[in-house]
Amino acid sequence: MHNSRDSVRKFEKAVAEALEAAQAKSLLVAVSGGADSVALLRSSARLAPILGLRLQAVNCNFHLRAEESDRDSAFTAALCRRLGIPLHCLDYDVALHMERHPGLSVEMACRELRYADFFRICREEALDRVAVAHNADDDVETLMLALLRGSGTRGLRGMDADNGRVIRPLLGVTRSEIESYLQAIGQDFITDSSNLSSDFRRNFIRRDVLPLLESRWPGARKSLSRTLSIMKEEAAIADAHYRRQLALLSPDSATLLVYAPEVSTGTILRFLEPFGGNPAIAEEILKSRSLQHGARHWRLSASHTAVLERDRLIISDHGAALPSPEVNWEKLRMSPSLMDEIKRNRSHDIIYLPHDESAYELRLPAPGDRMAPLGMKGSRLVSDIISDARLDSRRKAGIRVLVRRSDGEIIWVSGLKRSRHDLVVPSAPHAYRCQLTPSTLNPQPLTLNPQPSTLNP
Repeated sequence: MHNSRDSVRKFEKAVAEALEAAQAKSLLVAVSGGADSVALLRSSARLAPILGLRLQAVNCNFHLRAEESDRDSAFTAALCRRLGIPLHCLDYDVALHMERHPGLSVEMACRELRYADFFRICREEALDRVAVAHNADDDVETLMLALLRGSGTRGLRGMDADNGRVIRPLLGVTRSEIESYLQAIGQDFITDSSNLSSDFRRNFIRRDVLPLLESRWPGARKSLSRTLSIMKEEAAIADAHYRRQLALLSPDSATLLVYAPEVSTGTILRFLEPFGGNPAIAEEILKSRSLQHGARHWRLSASHTAVLERDRLIISDHGAALPSPEVNWEKLRMSPSLMDEIKRNRSHDIIYLPHDESAYELRLPAPGDRMAPLGMKGSRLVSDIISDARLDSRRKAGIRVLVRRSDGEIIWVSGLKRSRHDLVVPSAPHAYRCQLTPSTLNPQPLTLNPQPSTLNP
């Protein structure tokens, strides 16, 4: 009896410390009916009055195990009724989701479906975190999977105890401690038959690989757990390093100056991860920098591609059309100070003109377009002006020419050059300032649609 009380106290102390560290006051607890999630729900319910927690629960029925799936959902519903905890019941057609999103595995499809709804419920119910029941053994299994995938420090650190949206209060306790806790409080649970199979990669590591390691190296799990603790600390140092690198080498969220000497596989991986990139692609991109005829495009996800162009790596968003450049027109009364301002202007993003916007048209460059650049004799092809600017494809797609409606004369190549025609003179009563909008000069970051990670949602 004494040992039972100690195991309960130790277990609930670990959960309480995790919740207090996150300063979470309301949780959506994901409950499958298995030992881990039932232990999380029961311990959270017992701690709720002490910590001032508001709890709700959620159960997902993916209908992948026939009657077993319904049995697990019924068990969870009965447990929540007994505890007086509101339960959100979610039903899914996984096959239909996979049909609509080709290339997804069953595991990834289930992950996408459930986390989308978890976060939706948190928004609707004003809950601080989604609480999931990953434990210390799961963390070791994640480390093994990351090693086999060829991951960097971010993957080798395992799971996050709290990433701001998802909290894992059981990450410091083992599976055996969970079962001991449930036995001590007299709580039963459901055993998922799919966990008894070695079909899935995680189950194979859990049921075959780790027991084999333990038979040869007793205490292997504890040693791997220590490695994880060290990696979590070192990953924080690496994160700070890569954040500094990307601040210098990534002028916007979708561009990396990939030929800089300090760029490594890790730098490229950190840049690509929000768009679905992985270590293998990052390594291939690094090698391709020195190949004249190597790959130049890499598909990162259903929505994003990485393209190696000139001196940079560009992210292309398949689902988002680039916005057309916009300009602001402003009528200004002529004065000596304004004329000084016009003469001092060296920005190709601003042009001063003698006529208002009705005299001009902004259009795409056309083959054969020529302009008479200010400060030069003769004319130049607009295509040569654009080529000399060494723009990447995203910037190039945003170039427009300002054309005089009366005769088609090109007055301005937006952001690059202005013509020696249509200059403002001091005797004019007014001048018109034409300026690219800030959103055109500094495009908004691409909408991220990160692929669900096998490590951290």
